[in-house]
Amino acid sequence: MSSSKMYDVLIVGAGPVGLATALALRKRSVNNILVIDRTCSFRRVGQIVDILPNGLKALKYIDDRAYQSITATNPNFGQSQSQKSFWHTKNLRGEVVHSIPLYSDFWFSRYGEGRVSIPWYELQTHLRNLLPSETVQADRRCIDLAQETEFVRVECTSNNETGNNPFAHWQQPADDSPKSDRSESNPSYKQFSAKLVVAADGINSTIRRLIYANSDWERWAEPQYSGYAAIGCLQIENISDETMAQLENYFQGERVVTLIGDPLQSGEQYSSPRLILIHRAKNILGYLLHAPLELSLLKNKSPQAIVSLAADILKQAGFATVLPQLIERSNLERLFHRPYYIHPTNLSDSRSLWSNRRVVLVGDAAHGMPPFAAQGANQGLEDAAVIGSAIATIINNNKLNNLEIISQTFSKYEQLRRPFIEKIQAATMRNQSWSQPEWNRYGDTVYNRNIKDSIDNFICQTKNDIVKTIL
Repeated sequence: MSSSKMYDVLIVGAGPVGLATALALRKRSVNNILVIDRTCSFRRVGQIVDILPNGLKALKYIDDRAYQSITATNPNFGQSQSQKSFWHTKNLRGEVVHSIPLYSDFWFSRYGEGRVSIPWYELQTHLRNLLPSETVQADRRCIDLAQETEFVRVECTSNNETGNNPFAHWQQPADDSPKSDRSESNPSYKQFSAKLVVAADGINSTIRRLIYANSDWERWAEPQYSGYAAIGCLQIENISDETMAQLENYFQGERVVTLIGDPLQSGEQYSSPRLILIHRAKNILGYLLHAPLELSLLKNKSPQAIVSLAADILKQAGFATVLPQLIERSNLERLFHRPYYIHPTNLSDSRSLWSNRRVVLVGDAAHGMPPFAAQGANQGLEDAAVIGSAIATIINNNKLNNLEIISQTFSKYEQLRRPFIEKIQAATMRNQSWSQPEWNRYGDTVYNRNIKDSIDNFICQTKNDIVKTIL
């Protein structure tokens, strides 16, 4: 089954970044686009996502409808709040190391924009509902691509999904090897043709593996284990009043708190585990442990073994006895664990890593990282704002057949974004030891940037490059 239509842009991946790229294109009068995704159906998967000031500024640049739709999910967005709540990070003595204000006034007064916490699926749904239904197709798993002179051919199969969460950055991909039957008689096989392909298919990007294959970057085709993993259970019920009273010494009236333990050795490095405690309701708690772990310690382990591992980590890192005891009460049916991966950008190679001729990487496909600074989705939205606007400029100036302009634009997109992403990735891996002033400087650097002017300048350069080719 071959699609005879030639699309201007094919976006692989219908997560928030892929959908935001599609919205940016349509907002700028580029309608001959298609978004495909490997999932068999769009359903409630994924974790809570924090859209921070830089992500909201990017959304507003992409399409104000998207900004309004997402911010409307928070009834307190932009409103003054008398109750000022915080997310404190504390050491084992209960002393506050740094704090994140959770009330709207702080974010607007300091950064000129708010923040929204939203489930991944709801974020995806809000963005998807702003696109025509025929623009997004599920059950299209990319298995191969070929770059012709004037277009890209992408090959897909259907009904091959494995695993229960194709969007999650912690899940390794299924076998994506090309299927032998690529004939029209195979109902699961389909081809798409497009002038440009945007790979927004996550940290386990199939497109990245395909364009890195048999090249100098082949070793980077797969994401790298970051050295950290998460173990969590978000619903432990019937906690005793005595235990709740002991833990209130940490909560101090707040609903969530992060505790930093003593450094542990993992390989050749020493890092501190971080335990996020969540007071969900009366006598109901949840937790998420971020710990430096050898990957082998997580593989093929039973839920009970994972719980024992988490409890042992807390004991070794000096946490109070009540905390390992809490971990040991984890509901095994609700227990989860996941390794965190990274696709590093600080490679000593000035050549283009994020594009290859008519194909360009965005979001986690270009620079996936652990969620410790909550910047994965936010940086992906910045990518979508830049690349969506740049591709629209190419198309609206009738340069889809000019490979020189396309390659030059994709290269400049990377030159604009990659140095900043290097800093974000470095901050993500180091921030567990930061003081409040260091966090404040980080926030000012990341959230206070004038994203609109930066992208406008980039688009102006793109237009100038196009004019030069005409002259």
